[in-house]
Order: sequence, then structure tokens, then C-alpha cells
Amino acid sequence: MFRRSLRGGIYPILAGMLALSLPTGHVLAQTAPREVSQSATAPRIAIVIGNQDYTNVGDLTNARKDAQDIASLLREFNFKVYDGYDLEKREFEELLRTAVLNIPDSANVLFYYAGHGIQIGRRNYLLPVDAKFESIYDVPLATMTLDRVIDTLSARSSAHVAILDSCRDNPFSDIRLAADLDANLFETRTGFDVFRTPLNSLVAYSTSPGAVASDGAAGENSPYTAAVLETARATPFENIQQLFPVIRERVHDSTQGQQIPWESSTLVKPFYLAQLQTETTPEPVTGGEAQSLDLTHQFDKNIPLSQTLEQALGADISEVHIVERPDRGVIALGNEQQSGSISYAPEISDVRAVEVNKAGVQDKFVVEVVTSGQQRQRVDVSLQLDLNACDLEAGDALDLNGVGIFRLPNEINIADGLKACGEAVAAHPDNARFRYQLGRVQQAAGQLSEAYDNISAAAAAGHIRAKFALAMLLDSEQIDRAVTKIPLDTQKALTLLEEGTAEQDPYAMHRLGKKLLREGETAEEKKRGFELLERAVELGHTFSMNELGLYFLRENSEHYIPERGMRYLRASELRKDIYGYDNLAYVALNGLGGNPVDYEKAHRYFLAAVEGGHPTAPASIARMILRDQLQGRTSAEALEWYDMSLARGDAWGGANGAYIILDGQVRGKGPADAALRAAKATLLADEEAAGQAREQLDGLPNSALDRALQMALNELGESVAVDGQVGPATTRALENVTAAHGVPVPFAALNDPKERLILAARVYYAINPVRFDLF
Repeated sequence: MFRRSLRGGIYPILAGMLALSLPTGHVLAQTAPREVSQSATAPRIAIVIGNQDYTNVGDLTNARKDAQDIASLLREFNFKVYDGYDLEKREFEELLRTAVLNIPDSANVLFYYAGHGIQIGRRNYLLPVDAKFESIYDVPLATMTLDRVIDTLSARSSAHVAILDSCRDNPFSDIRLAADLDANLFETRTGFDVFRTPLNSLVAYSTSPGAVASDGAAGENSPYTAAVLETARATPFENIQQLFPVIRERVHDSTQGQQIPWESSTLVKPFYLAQLQTETTPEPVTGGEAQSLDLTHQFDKNIPLSQTLEQALGADISEVHIVERPDRGVIALGNEQQSGSISYAPEISDVRAVEVNKAGVQDKFVVEVVTSGQQRQRVDVSLQLDLNACDLEAGDALDLNGVGIFRLPNEINIADGLKACGEAVAAHPDNARFRYQLGRVQQAAGQLSEAYDNISAAAAAGHIRAKFALAMLLDSEQIDRAVTKIPLDTQKALTLLEEGTAEQDPYAMHRLGKKLLREGETAEEKKRGFELLERAVELGHTFSMNELGLYFLRENSEHYIPERGMRYLRASELRKDIYGYDNLAYVALNGLGGNPVDYEKAHRYFLAAVEGGHPTAPASIARMILRDQLQGRTSAEALEWYDMSLARGDAWGGANGAYIILDGQVRGKGPADAALRAAKATLLADEEAAGQAREQLDGLPNSALDRALQMALNELGESVAVDGQVGPATTRALENVTAAHGVPVPFAALNDPKERLILAARVYYAINPVRFDLF
């Protein structure tokens, strides 16, 4: 079995991108090639999938060959093809994400799928090769919803065509599955139902609604794909809408009327499979010597090369023709009005920064250029693309405007990120991606006012993920708006989430879906929230898996369906999500959803969450120790876990740590140790925990508060005696650290023991900012 691996490198070579000429024997067209309209000169992207060898149901005969032949045809027609064969669910998700990341503005997109497909209720589903239904609630975790795939691709494209050779049989007949928020059960049906097609899209089905399509004889193409290939080769320059009546007739004839293809279209402009740049051959020009050029550029989604080539050649370029295409990207040429324009777009896919080869990317291609002096010459280009440190330090996952390099929030090195992105913004002030990434690091550093300014600028410039990030800043309950001056604007936040959702950002989908599902006032709003969360799930977004898991595990609610909730949490676990680990730990700890209480399992899940940087999981382990749920552990160990949680910004880590010290549970620790932890907790976002910490400080003697201050100053790098007596040396040390880190000193704070201690805690967080983005 052949499977595509989409994680083989930063920029997987999904296919050779060479321009193949058609074999001599083919009749290209019965209509003359025409000058290409603007629609035809748009970037052209194809996603081709052939699923044949299934793990849990019967294999198909020709799906892989059908998809391979379609992919070859589209490469001949100079589509940039992303193809995958025998894809499991997660591989399907990855291929779709990679394609979406690489669809440029105004692209024409074609999606082809050969494999099993079924209808459940009124919706159509594509089946990865590992599809199985161990539970009636496995539909979103085992399938890809056809209309969601098409909506995702059409929203990122100018025009979209989907060709589906997937109604060959129903491998899951005689079962009923849940596929909506209300958990209604629907029978699986053969064939596809016709659904509402997005604007400027065409969906072509291999057979009529509810009918079965033939797989064809072994080693050949299916009747439908054979007709598509034959018709496309015969008339490649025809508007694709004119091809399908011919395809339908050919399939009808070849199957003796047993199979009738079907289409649903809202295309409002032409869509061509093949294109010619000009109708006539250029006038003869004087030949020149071939040149070899070594070009270096910063890695980006699209890299203009015209000016660089003109500078290297010492002449203006009037025409460019591709001789050999690059291996790791695609060349785009200008239209009739910009015939000398050329740009390069590298292939990108989401990959963690820690896995990136920091040497950058190399590629090569050959073009023929005509200069303004009518000199024609061949140019062999070697292209070096250097990665910007800001992308390496602060790129975001599934960022549609990013370059495919990402760090999760817990992986950001704040100092390195601030330096790298500060330099990138200074050098490229109009680059919205760098402004967003700088804002992302500033938010992680607790510099919320600065983050707000940069994220706002990036959102205004059209950066899609920045809209989500700005919405979070505008409606989060964890921001001190009096200090940061960031406005509370829930309506603007909602508008930004709607915009991000329309542009297919899974983070915006998740946030908006969560809000609607939790707070929606009508059944329709809640259903829409569920739909958005499920869309994000199908793009592999683990936050939505966790949200839906907890939603269905909420006891005493009308939507308490524990089996359904556990399916989502298990999916999150498979993707190694720290929040999924934490949720499953609580399930095992408390026996949620009818699961048995299992302290050992809970401990394992909490440890996995801690290792990934989860902010509150350490405190959960501390509580397990104190409740004697982990045998042989001491209160001193519990305090260490509480301290780790406090350091990650969990106020309960500080308040509870102070409590067990004051309760005499930790040998060798006294009131000053409790005061230091409580002071830090008072500055954190959880108001209940911060309030408890303030009460703890109010009950302590001044001597303990002063001793805690001296302990804090030593922790901050000052050298003072810890004797509980605040004199000139202690005061001077406090003044030094506040001035060194720009922490303002409130009026009379130096004379109040509690306020002095809290001031030192502010300096601690200035040096060790809370990871607001982890909560």
C-alpha cells in the first residue's frame, strides 16, 4: 500500500512540476486555442485523492489509478497538484491543510476524489482508508464531510471545481449513525445527495443522486474518470462547463445507460483545464548567451523576481517564458499587460520550528527572457531562500498568511522571539505577518498594550489570524483594561471572528463556534456553533475536539452523552494535545462519563500535560498528593508542584501553596514562605484565587511580610539579609530592581509592608511574565 507522507520536510515535493507536452497522437482541440482571459491566467491549484486499499471495508479496484491519471493530466495542463493516495484520516486532514496554506489569492482550484463515499442523512461523506465506526458518534472523527471540504476550498479560491468519482458502493450499509448536534440517528445510504453549491463553484458527480457508479474493469479507469480524461484531452481549451455534457453522454453510452453523471454549478465565469499564454508566436529576436544566476531572497509565500532578474541582467525584461519549472515551488508569469513579470511561490506545509532545517530552501529553474532590446537569452536560476528568524521564533500554526513554520504557545522563547520579530518589523514595517508574530510574542511576554498595537495593525492589513488574536484581546476576561488601556469591545470581537471564519481560519471557527454553542440564545445559534466546531475538528484543530468532548461530558445537562464526549477527547489525545491530556486526566480522576476512577491513569495524563507546558496541571498533581491519591508522596512534593503551577501563571498554585504552609503541612516552611507565594498569586487573573491570597496576606504579621520581601529581592538578584527588618539596604534593593525593570512604584508603597511585597512580586512578573496565551 502506498501512502503519502506530508511530514517529510518543510516543503514536501508533492509532485514534479515540470511542464509536460502532450503526446503527439492526441487531438488537443476541435476549437482553436484562444487568448487567455483573466480567469484562465489565475494561479491553478489541484487537490487529487485516490483511496483504494481500505483497512476495515472492501477495497476498490481502480481508485488509485484513476487519481494518478487525473493528477498526471492536470500536471500536463500546468496545475500545481497536491495529491495523496490511500490516505488515513489524519493524512487526509494534513493534505487538505497543506493545500489550503498554498492556495494563493484569486486561484482557480480543482478538487478530485476517487474512493468510497456515503450519504448520512442529507450530507455526503468521504471515507479515509482507516474509516470505521466503533461508535455511532464516530462520523466527524472517521470521515471528511464533503460540503465542508468544498466550502473550505471554494472560500480560498476565485473559482472552484470538484469532480467526485466516489459513489461506487456503500461499505457501511445497514448501520445508523449520529451526525448532528441533537444526536439523531440516520441510516447510511448509497450514493451522494445534491447539496447547495457555493458561489462560483461546480460540483460534478460520477452518477445521479443516490445511484451507484461503476468501478470499471481491473487495471483500467472507471467509466466516469475515463470519460473525464478522454474529454479533457480532446478539448482542453474549452470552458469546463461545456465538457460535462460530453462526459455525461460518454458515460451513458459506455455503461449502456446504467450510469448518468450529474452536476451542480454556480460558476459565473469560465474555468479552463488548459491554457495558452498567447495565441501567436512572438516575433523573432536576436539570440544572446545563456546566463547562470544565483539569487538569494527571504523565504515568503510569494517572491517577486522581476526586479532581481532585471538588475542581474542589466536590462528591462519585456517577456518571460518558462523552460524548466522548479522542483519545490511554482513560477507565476504576468498576464498580457505585465508580460515581463515573474514571481516564485514555494510549497509550504505546517511544520514545527524545532524540526526545521535552518539553512533555508534551495530551488532551481530555467527561463527564457526577452529584454527591452529584443535580446532573447536563457537564464539558469539557482534560488536560495533564507528563513527569517521571526518566522522561526514566532510563526503560528495553521496561519493562512504564514509560511508554514510554527511554534505552539508553550514553545515560544520570549527573549529570542522579541529580538527576532522586533528586528523583522524594523526591517519590514509593512509586513503584516511580522507585525502579527511580534504581537504574538509580546502577548506571551505580558506586554499586552504593545501586542494590541501590533496585532491591530496586522488585522487592519488583512492578516487573517491577527483578526482572531485581536478578537481575543477585545473580549478576554483575563486582561486588566485599566492598566493596558485595551478596550472591551465584544461586538467588534464578534465581527472579527465572523470575518476570520469566512476566510476559513480554524482558530476563528473554534472561538466563534464555542461562543455560539455555549451562549447561543436559539437552537439555530447552537447548531451553528456545533457546525463551526466540527469544521475545525475536520481541519485537525484539537481545541475544538476538547470543547466538544467537555460539552457532551457535562453531567445534568440536556446534551450529556458521555460516549460521544469521550470520542472527541480520544481524538485530541491521539494528536498529543496537552489540553486533551488534562481533560482525560480529570475524566480518570473523577470517574466522569461513567468511566472508572483511576488515579494512576489520571497521574499519567497530568504528567503528559505538565511536560507540554500546561499551566494548571502541576497544581492538579499537588492536589492528588494532598488527597492521598498518590501513595508515598509528601506535602513538600505537593508544594513543589504548586510552585510550578504558580510560575506558569496559575493563581491557585500560589494560594494553595500558601495555605498548606500556613496549615503547618510543609516542614521547614513558615509564614514568610507563604507570604511570598500569596503575593505573587494576588497579581494573577483568577479573581477567586487572588482574593484568597489577599486574605492570607492580610492575616500575616508585618515581620513575615518583610521577611518575604527580602526573600523576593534575593530571588530577583539582589543580595540582602533575610532578617525581617526592613532598613536602608532592603529599601535600596527594592528601588534598584523596580527601576531596572521599569516597574512603577505606587505612592507610599515603600512604607507599607504588604504593598512593598506585592511591588516585588510585580518585578518578578516583569522578569518572568505570565503566559496569558496558555490559559
